[in-house]
Parts: sequence; C-alpha cells; structure tokens
Amino acid sequence: MAKNDFSVLYPTDNNLPPTHIYPVMSGTTSSINAGEFVLKTALGAAGFAKALATNKPVVATDYVIGLAMSTSTETTTATGYVEVMEMSPNLVYLGNPKVVATFGQTACSQSQTTYNNLEGSRVLIDVTSGVHTLLAADGATYGVVIEHLDVTQFPGKAAFSLRAGALYKA
Repeated sequence: MAKNDFSVLYPTDNNLPPTHIYPVMSGTTSSINAGEFVLKTALGAAGFAKALATNKPVVATDYVIGLAMSTSTETTTATGYVEVMEMSPNLVYLGNPKVVATFGQTACSQSQTTYNNLEGSRVLIDVTSGVHTLLAADGATYGVVIEHLDVTQFPGKAAFSLRAGALYKA
C-alpha cells in the first residue's frame, strides 16, 4: 500500500477537523496507511475502522469516517488502532487520477478545459496494489465529486470532495 495517496487541498489554515482514534479489527497487519480514506464497518458505536476497498465509496452503502493520519497498528492476532481526521463538508482533497489523460493532463501539457468538463462528476476511488486513485466515470450513487483545480498549479492531480451520503456522520 502507498502512503499519502490523498491530502487536504483546502482549507489550509487551522480550521481542519479534529482527529480521533478508532479500533481496527485483527486479521491483517497495518491495513490502513496515512493519507487513505477509512470506512466504518457498522454505523453507531459498534464496528471497526477498515481500509477503503476499490470502487468505493457508494452513497448510502459505504460510510467514510475520514482520512487516516497514521498507519494502523493491528496485527493478525491483535486489534489495533488508527488516527483519523474526521470528515467535514468544507474539505477538498488532492489526489491522482487513475488515467491522467482523462483529466486533461499529460507529461507535456495540461488542458484546463478537459479538466473543467469533469468538474461535478460523481466518481469512485480505485485501489490497485494498494495505490488509491480517482476514476472518471460518472454515476448517480458514486460518493466522490470532482472539484475545480488549476491544472497548471497541480499537474497530474485532481481535486475532489466526498458527498454527504457517503460520510459516516452525515
């Protein structure tokens, strides 16, 4: 798994949400890395934090707690913990597209128009070999929304937020 696949684009001041410690079920080792989204296995007080799987989050099915700020500490035999920055409606994240050219960006040029045409698209996060990237296909129940970004300032990146229906505390 890759660390820091995603980061907060804005706000960049001291208005970031608080962090909390969540339990992670045993059975794997360090399944969540810093910079990855964390889901809750069940709503309410019960349940454990778990790593985001591929083609997630889906609105009203997957509930994102927030962004991992640490690597989880579970082992194959013992429950562990992970520090998570809680979700907030005003957070916009920065990440890598699965196919950079689909977002109007290549090694040689950036097309703001192509990127702008994706703004507002509801997409999913792909997880391949532990690397988290953004897909481009739009779907009514997809939990990630592409936000505006100046591609000349952030070449090869995409800005996004999470829909309220995919948030644990929505």
